[in-house]
Amino acid sequence: MNKNAVVYILRLIAERAIGAALFFITAGGFDLRSGIFFSIYMLVAIASGIIIYCKNPETLAERGKVNTDSPKWDKILLSLFWVCAFFFVYLIAGMTFPLGMEIEFDFIAGIVIYLLSAWITLKAILENTFLESTARIQTDRNQFVVESGPYSVVRHPTYSAVLMWCVAVRCIFPSAEVLLLSLTVAVIIIIRTRLEDDMLRKGLAGYEEYAKKVKFRLIPYIW
Repeated sequence: MNKNAVVYILRLIAERAIGAALFFITAGGFDLRSGIFFSIYMLVAIASGIIIYCKNPETLAERGKVNTDSPKWDKILLSLFWVCAFFFVYLIAGMTFPLGMEIEFDFIAGIVIYLLSAWITLKAILENTFLESTARIQTDRNQFVVESGPYSVVRHPTYSAVLMWCVAVRCIFPSAEVLLLSLTVAVIIIIRTRLEDDMLRKGLAGYEEYAKKVKFRLIPYIW
């Protein structure tokens, strides 16, 4: 058993449970809409963790590292993203989302988009064994450029998935405050993508050539 990988999975589940609890406390409970989402939210974390552990537990163990030689900008942006996307958004959703809203098209679309974003994230993690949580040149792991799977479409598919999550969470919890926070997360991810992409161009052998073949960072045919 890879203890570090198991710890990472448990930490991810705990983070999601805290987010759900923050919503429950501030909203005063779950309704059908929020109950469906948070059930899927937790099940996706458990299922993804099990699948990745069976395929590549080493990647999970590496993703669990928080103290690495990543640049200062990455530590700042990652911390902001972590607080906003795992906790603050559900706290705000609970405070501003009216319980009892009907299940309508926007909600269903949000669930579908969320599941698609989770699938892209899973595919990227399974494809790229160097996909750590922090952004750095992994000379200690003999890092090389991964060009297969979702990396053949965009250079940063997990960040593309986060942008999809931003759309999904707004559809699921349609309040102005959640929209503002999801836009904040999107801006954080766009900035991080640009800085990480520049770092990889300068420091990772073969990445410049890869960037010429896969021209888009986040959104196919746009950016």
